[in-house]
Amino acid sequence: MRSGNISSHDSVQLNELQDGARTVLYEEMAEYYYLFARKKFLNKSSLQLEVNYHIGNLVLLSFYFDVVLIQTSTIFNTSDQFVKKVIDNVLIHPTFKSMLETNVLKIVGWGGTIPKDMFESAKSFSLNADVNADINDNRFSIISEFFNPQNVVSRSSVTPDSNIELLFKKRLDQTTVIRRPEDILAIDFALNKSIEKTGQLVAVSFNPELEKLELSSKSIDSVGVSFIQSWYDHLSHEIPGVTTYSPIISPVFIDQKQIISNNSVRTFLYSPQIFASFLGGYLCQKDFNTIMSRPFYELHKIKNGDWKRFSSAYHEAIFNVSENISFLNSDLYSFNELDSQSWGDKLTKAIENNSDKVDVNAYIEGLAMLSGVVFTLPFLTPIFKLAGVAVGKKLNDTFHSVHKNATTDVSPFIKKLQMHYDLEGANA
Repeated sequence: MRSGNISSHDSVQLNELQDGARTVLYEEMAEYYYLFARKKFLNKSSLQLEVNYHIGNLVLLSFYFDVVLIQTSTIFNTSDQFVKKVIDNVLIHPTFKSMLETNVLKIVGWGGTIPKDMFESAKSFSLNADVNADINDNRFSIISEFFNPQNVVSRSSVTPDSNIELLFKKRLDQTTVIRRPEDILAIDFALNKSIEKTGQLVAVSFNPELEKLELSSKSIDSVGVSFIQSWYDHLSHEIPGVTTYSPIISPVFIDQKQIISNNSVRTFLYSPQIFASFLGGYLCQKDFNTIMSRPFYELHKIKNGDWKRFSSAYHEAIFNVSENISFLNSDLYSFNELDSQSWGDKLTKAIENNSDKVDVNAYIEGLAMLSGVVFTLPFLTPIFKLAGVAVGKKLNDTFHSVHKNATTDVSPFIKKLQMHYDLEGANA
């Protein structure tokens, strides 16, 4: 174990890093995300597929964020052996290392201002959270090599993230899925038992207690959604200015009919999957694969003023869409009604009743600009069926026109990518 060799020099503080930089927190690799959102997908996946998925996401995020952050808790707080292997293989991936070397990726920790203290705090907390954990000195030794002032950012000198269980209970109270009082009491008991280990809500201590309960699969899913959303609620408040987006790969985020805050609904627009589809408007699949397969430092090398304009234009599009769908109530996102005309009627009525607040053109153009994934996201598909409504009449034409005519801020960087990698470009 070589943790004694970790640098004792101070790391950059998170607020210093944020100054003038767009930062995003990557939580999709965290064990709580795997436990509650990805678990059902893993029988169709593999270690290499999962590693490629995360590396691809990190690269895509670097297209429109200055810095991508990964919490020490994501790396350390793991009890599932498969998730550990995924994380460990991501850490040693050449692209991950290159992103660290170019300062596009940072590990954000707490428990001190120097890497050694942050490492020891994270290690100690993880072992306390999972009392059955195997103490793998070799794993800790490999992780310790990443803890130096260049790679690590200090978030707090003390243990943060307290009282998340209050947000979790609030989310859980809002669900329409768990109706039996005895189930709520059982979940509350499991929560309190898990908090005894660490003093706060942590997936690796909560999930074993949850698995002891005899709950339906839908109830378990609802608990998972409440858990994830409570963490996102907390992080958006605890680390202001750092984007934490809601991934879109699991229908459970929609299916549970939970009362979702406007910000939670809108943050899916920051998802790498959305951005990948956006690039599909300018690059064919072969081009996309070329970019994603090349060494990261090449991509980083061609970032300049054009890239800054490109990134700003993309964030502006996200802002426009977010602002113009903020009036939509969460009951519009009921998974069971997505293909029904009643859902379309609700959307129509919401737009009509808020016509003074909604810039429909900005909504259409922004949504189309963001990506072709508008055709596949289930809760947006019914928009195409709203014949006679402004959204229904214009969305398809606008979508194609935006892809055909790149904006002045987006085009220069896209063209630079095409020239640098000798790409074919997408067909209009």
